[in-house]
Amino acid sequence: MTPDDLLNPVLGLVERDGDAALAGLDDLIRLYPDDARLPFLQGSVLAGLERYAEARTAMQKAVDIEPGFAIARFQLAFLVLTSGDAAGARAIWTPLLDLPAEHPLKLFVDGLEAMLTDRFGDAISLIEAGIERNRDLPPLNRNMAILIQEMRDRLGVPQDEDANDVESGAHFLLKQSSFKGTRH
Repeated sequence: MTPDDLLNPVLGLVERDGDAALAGLDDLIRLYPDDARLPFLQGSVLAGLERYAEARTAMQKAVDIEPGFAIARFQLAFLVLTSGDAAGARAIWTPLLDLPAEHPLKLFVDGLEAMLTDRFGDAISLIEAGIERNRDLPPLNRNMAILIQEMRDRLGVPQDEDANDVESGAHFLLKQSSFKGTRH
């Protein structure tokens, strides 16, 4: 485990200087290769810099090191989902379905599942419930709130249209460039 006196200065750089934070994280990863928090943070910074492929690799490393690292697993699945791979995301987040029913990450996953099956009202309700319960990770709440707003703004599919003629709302949402700009 990386000592706080080494990790805290790097954490201080995350919001101010992503490149410097990445350099610091690279150094720490070399010293503490078994600390799953480090590649998770690296993946978060990379996603914030819109370097999504590298972010996925880093997040995957975090999950490989510590399969029970729930937030890393969720963020990896979210990155995979936003790249258009719903089946891959589902495979990654499956263990999160075993979390308690009121756990924020479980609610977010349930909401994303509802979104993927075009049950947008349920998706919004579940994700909102997750936001209400998530006190530990405010940046994740911002991402989920953006997703809710995207669903509200862009996914009003009229009920009388033939579902086969209408692009899947979830697929449409995941293609949106504004959604790609969120921090993961």
